[in-house]
Amino acid sequence: MKLRTVSALSIGLLAPALAHAGATVSTFKKETKQGANYYNAQAALDGKMETCWMLPGESKNVGEYIIIDVPRVEVDKIGLVTGFARDEDTFADYSRVKKVRISAMVANDSGDLAPVGSPVEAEFEDKIGMQIIDVANIKADSEFGGKVKIEVLEVYEGKDYPNLAISEALVVLGEFEVMPLVTAISSESEGTREALTDKNAKTQWVAPAEGAGFTLKAKGVMLSSVKLSAGAKTHARPKKVSVTTDGRTSVFELPDVLTPQVVNVPAVQGYYGTWNDVEVKILEVYPGTKFADRVALTGIQGMASSADGL
Repeated sequence: MKLRTVSALSIGLLAPALAHAGATVSTFKKETKQGANYYNAQAALDGKMETCWMLPGESKNVGEYIIIDVPRVEVDKIGLVTGFARDEDTFADYSRVKKVRISAMVANDSGDLAPVGSPVEAEFEDKIGMQIIDVANIKADSEFGGKVKIEVLEVYEGKDYPNLAISEALVVLGEFEVMPLVTAISSESEGTREALTDKNAKTQWVAPAEGAGFTLKAKGVMLSSVKLSAGAKTHARPKKVSVTTDGRTSVFELPDVLTPQVVNVPAVQGYYGTWNDVEVKILEVYPGTKFADRVALTGIQGMASSADGL
């Protein structure tokens, strides 16, 4: 399995602890001062390193799990921030995930959950930050989606506390190409929005670099990432880009190359993608040799991870 760090199940289910955002966990630490569900499953899906799903101190950690609802059971990668990543001290203080087992489930004809495919094991390094691991052979056709279970098999022991903590969990679903509609754009002074989606490398959308951006909508599919193709080096190219949807924003630093660059739609439910509008803003640029303050793109390509009926 291939592991990369991003700088941005056995099936026997116990009675899970209900949580928000389409996820359940085997158990979690009860909290009174900050709310009963403060350390529940939703804390591992909220995009915040200062929160976490935390186990109670009496738990043995091994065998505990988080289950994430997914709209399509085709798992490409699994990502974890393996400890309490509020800062380096909390990361070291609490136990961290070392090894997990990943399995998938879908509803059978009777409406009961049944395992699909073969479970896959994955191991994480003991370091702070999101680690994303490639997995294989977790795929099933399902009209109503399914569930992915991440079960703890081994841990790195905490320096001060036995509690296992996970700040973020992410299921990366398999993607397919789509062409989203550009519903809003910052400027069409040179070239038009059609140049973004005409799949013609000889045409380009050009706009003042300051405030440059556009909004996308993908009808009938869940947009999960966008490929951006920079224009000629005579014009400015995107250097830093923000992507916003459903109240969450991710920021990406892009290299100065002419090959397509991928920016992910923020994960809101534990997986990349949304059925709603996606706003892309160009925050910084590499200056052009002739037009330093006019940014150009030859096109975009949308990627989706689910569609109606999948």
